[in-house]
Amino acid sequence: MKFIITLLMFLSFSTLSIAAAESKTSGLHDVGGFKLYIECDLKNDKPTLILEQGFGRAGSDGAWSENVEILKQSYSVCLYDRAGLGKSEPGPVPVTINETAERLNRLLSNARVAPPYYFAGGSYASYIITAYNQRHEDEVLGAVLIDPPPFGYFYTMGTRWPEDFATENEELKRYFQFEQSVHNPMFEKAPEKIDHMASYKQIKDAQSFGDKPLIILRSKPSQERYDPPFVPDSIAHTMDTLFGQAEKNFKHMSSNTTVIYSESDKHHLHISDPELVIYSIKKLAE
Repeated sequence: MKFIITLLMFLSFSTLSIAAAESKTSGLHDVGGFKLYIECDLKNDKPTLILEQGFGRAGSDGAWSENVEILKQSYSVCLYDRAGLGKSEPGPVPVTINETAERLNRLLSNARVAPPYYFAGGSYASYIITAYNQRHEDEVLGAVLIDPPPFGYFYTMGTRWPEDFATENEELKRYFQFEQSVHNPMFEKAPEKIDHMASYKQIKDAQSFGDKPLIILRSKPSQERYDPPFVPDSIAHTMDTLFGQAEKNFKHMSSNTTVIYSESDKHHLHISDPELVIYSIKKLAE
C-alpha cells in the first residue's frame, strides 16, 4: 500500500512538472515547406498576446525582452520571427500581406497556441495584424497598434511621382529611386521581400475591426513635413495629406478605438516609451 501511495505521489509530481515545463515553448514549426521560430510563455489562466514586429525586425532580437517580463503578469506572451528573419528559415518570395498572415496562422496552429488572441505590434506590424483580423476575425479579440504608418503608406510612396519624373538633382534622384523600389518586391536592400503594391490591394477594404478594442499609439506630433526639403511641394503634399488624415482613419477602424499620443517623437515606442506601451497593452484586456 505504501508503495502505491508513493507511486501515485511520484506520478502526480511528474504531471505537475510536465505541465509547468509545457507552459514555456520555443522552437521551429513547419508552415508549408519551411519553418518559423516562435517562443511563448503560456499560462492557462491568462489571455494570449501575440507580439508582431515591424518591417525587417525579428521577435527574437531581444528588443521586447524587458517589456515581456512585465506583460507576462497579465498575458501568455508569444513572439515569433517572420520568414528569413531572426531564427526563422527563409520562405518563398516575394510574399504578400495575406500570405504573411496565413503563415502566422499555421505557425500558431502547429505550435499549439490556441485562439483567441490579442495582438500588439509596431510600425509595419499594423498591416499584418489587420490582414490577420480580416482572414481570421473570430480569433482576434483586440489590438494595440504602435505608431502604425497610415494605411496606403507604401502605395503612396510608389504612386505619388509623375510617370515622366526626371531631375538633375542627385539627392532628389536617389530619393525618387528609393521610393520607386516599392514596385520591386525583390529590391536587394529590402530586408523582407514583400509585394507592397499587391498587399495594398488585399487589405484596402479590410480596415474594420468592428467593435473590438483597438488602441492606437502614436509618436509625438511633428510640425515638420514628412519629406526632406529638396522634395517638391507638389509631391510632398500627397504624403503630408496622408499623415494628416491618419488619426481620422484610425478612429474608423473600430467603433471602440482609442488614440493616444506619446511624449516621445521616436518611431519604435516599445523602446523609447515602454511605460506607455505596457500600460496600453495591459489596458487592452481589461
